[in-house]
Amino acid sequence: MVALTVLSVAIGAVAARAALEGQKTNAAPRWLGLFSAAIRPSDGTIFVVGSKALMMTSSDHGKTWLQRTLTERAGDVLFQDRDLYSIRFTPDSKLGLIVGEDGVILRSTDGGETWTPQKSGVKKNLLKVHLVDDQNAMAVGADGVIVRSTDGGQTWQSVKSPKDITLFDITFTDKNTGWAVGEFSTVLKSTDAGQTWNVVAGGNTTDFTIGPYFTINFIDPQNAIVGGLAGEMATSNDGGKTWKPSKLPDPVGAYAATYDPATKKMWAVGTGGRAFFQNAAGQWQEAHRDTFNDLTDIALEGNEGVMVGLNGTILVSNDAGEQWQVVQ
Repeated sequence: MVALTVLSVAIGAVAARAALEGQKTNAAPRWLGLFSAAIRPSDGTIFVVGSKALMMTSSDHGKTWLQRTLTERAGDVLFQDRDLYSIRFTPDSKLGLIVGEDGVILRSTDGGETWTPQKSGVKKNLLKVHLVDDQNAMAVGADGVIVRSTDGGQTWQSVKSPKDITLFDITFTDKNTGWAVGEFSTVLKSTDAGQTWNVVAGGNTTDFTIGPYFTINFIDPQNAIVGGLAGEMATSNDGGKTWKPSKLPDPVGAYAATYDPATKKMWAVGTGGRAFFQNAAGQWQEAHRDTFNDLTDIALEGNEGVMVGLNGTILVSNDAGEQWQVVQ
């Protein structure tokens, strides 16, 4: 499966809560992959999720960490072994969602202190979750799986995808307008709050020379960027109606991108520990390379920044990405 290859990559009926206790540590286990990061907007606490139901949290800018195994199914800690691929919070920090392997969905209503498994209704890997607001959320993943919630992540319904392809990312520019990207350089759009989706770019599933898009990010409702394999990118300046091919300076797979409104920089991270940002002239510039491990996600909130990746890789910044330090 593409998702498992690229990222080296039945919720239990019980509503078991993840224990607050955890192991204090200075770094993540090197034998586990880290797939997603989020910064709690209310106080800058960093959250990282990864292999084997792992969660890492830090409230002191990455100096020390609390390592936890989240309860994602019935049973004790030995049964919690499914990978967690994406974590996101609402702007007020109260609601958090995590999605992962075999349709795992975890929900928090206390800012990430405790997490409760939810029934997603699917068994496919969920690779990315997006919270539109405190009631509406969507997740996408393997083989075209799309699930939608309108009650803050408590219940989920499946949505039909126009293509049976793995979808790697999803975002919304407003409550009704959603975007998703995936294999075969596919871009999907929804104009009815995610109830239906249509192909607006790519989607030629008969041409196996076309690589996937892994990430999509909007600077504003008109300007957007998508990233894929080998430095392949595409931009839109007309609200996603048309997409113009572009490239990173090197043929680096871009697994994740994010826009920082504070510094007005777009960031892209990916293979081999490479990270790029767009300078004031709109040109891609490489950040200092601090690791050779693939980077899978990046989050920025105020001056706080975090990148995560394979082999327990965590990089943190406390100056809005000007400098990054490896957590080790």
